[in-house]
Amino acid sequence: MKINFQEIFQDLKTAKRNWWLILSIIVLLIFSYPFVFKKPVTQIKIKNQIIKIELARTSDELTKGLSNRDFLDPNSGMLFIFPRTDIYKFWMKDTRIPLDIIWINHNQIVEMTSLNPPIDNNIPEYSPKNPANYVLEVNAGFIKNHDIKIGDKITLK
Repeated sequence: MKINFQEIFQDLKTAKRNWWLILSIIVLLIFSYPFVFKKPVTQIKIKNQIIKIELARTSDELTKGLSNRDFLDPNSGMLFIFPRTDIYKFWMKDTRIPLDIIWINHNQIVEMTSLNPPIDNNIPEYSPKNPANYVLEVNAGFIKNHDIKIGDKITLK
């Protein structure tokens, strides 16, 4: 019986390469599990009102917000998620729709304001007096129509 060592070494190289590939995939799945399989927050509840939300988490998403949009569905909004509680400034650059802005700190509303899109190139900044770690933007009139008050609790769903 003749042993072909070249074939055996080639098979071992292929097996070793496949082993590293399988190990890499397993490690990738383990570390990505919380991000890939975690159900993202898609709704907020204030009082008895459910709001469908888009999330703004990345720097680009936080900067863009709801700018350059002509419409926002009723009972919809954008939730800005910040890494820590602080005073975050907002502006209405390129925002075409009037908005209510709700500052939230640890699931409690700490401040609210209603804003209209800027008329000219003068784009003021708006900031709360109290720190927050979330900001919710919804259609203007939402606060008044649903009798939302400072101190109301929110539930992330």
